[in-house]
Amino acid sequence: MKKIIQTFLILTTIVVLTGCNNKKEDLRPVSIGNLAFNYDANTWAHRNNTDEGAPLEFKDKSGNIVSIYVTQESTYQHPLDMIAFVKTMISSYEDYEVFLEPTKIIVNDTTWYEFGYTYKEGNIRRKVYQRYYGKYYNAASISLTSTEENYEDGYEVALKIMSDINATDVTNDINEGKAREFLVGEWSLDSRGYLVMYDDGTYEWYKDNTKDENNMHYGTYGCDVESATMGLKEGDGIYLVLFPNSLIINGVTEETTSYKNDYLISFDKSDDTEGYQMVNMSTYSLYTMIRQ
Repeated sequence: MKKIIQTFLILTTIVVLTGCNNKKEDLRPVSIGNLAFNYDANTWAHRNNTDEGAPLEFKDKSGNIVSIYVTQESTYQHPLDMIAFVKTMISSYEDYEVFLEPTKIIVNDTTWYEFGYTYKEGNIRRKVYQRYYGKYYNAASISLTSTEENYEDGYEVALKIMSDINATDVTNDINEGKAREFLVGEWSLDSRGYLVMYDDGTYEWYKDNTKDENNMHYGTYGCDVESATMGLKEGDGIYLVLFPNSLIINGVTEETTSYKNDYLISFDKSDDTEGYQMVNMSTYSLYTMIRQ
């Protein structure tokens, strides 16, 4: 009898351990803005936060936190520009260090950029891994905040959420088509440059009308004919955003210091000036656009 009981206990232990090691995931669907994914409720606890503008948050038993932000912005977005802005905010953190420079990755056929940094909070060394998505007016970020001790395990389980995310582009094709009807062509910017825009969404900005390829920048552009946040109604003008890919100065390719430049073009010609007025929304530099 004693041997039978011992055998029973051993078998029971094996069954229990096997069951623990093969615990079935409790996957639950989540959608926020234009993002959709699943998370394992056995690993992550959904933290309810009713504050307006607060992120969607999940926390595991080790204290690792996954935060997800999704917003609609007033201007077109670019992930590298988003990261540059975040860097200005976090660079003052104590012992701030970057362990992963912004890197382009593809997740479920969508372009994201990943970025990682550490900093000190009291006696704790925090380690943060982030991914950024930005397209049209849509912006999204997902972050894993951990400690150096818990980071590797936290990263492995957080990666399951991040790799499952599907982003649906909220496009602006109709309005972009209308704006391109006006923009496509060649424009003199007085003595401020010579801008060429193509129907495929690419542009070239030369130093002057000689179109010298040794002094230029080029890339892609986005555009719109209306924006409530800018007070722009269709027929008033054009919103134009340039995304520089390369900057060439005296034949030397240099790293661009700006990942996007936003402009407003006014159709109002009541001041009797030739051409259209275009203003840089960040620097307030004014250009006169004259079609060639």
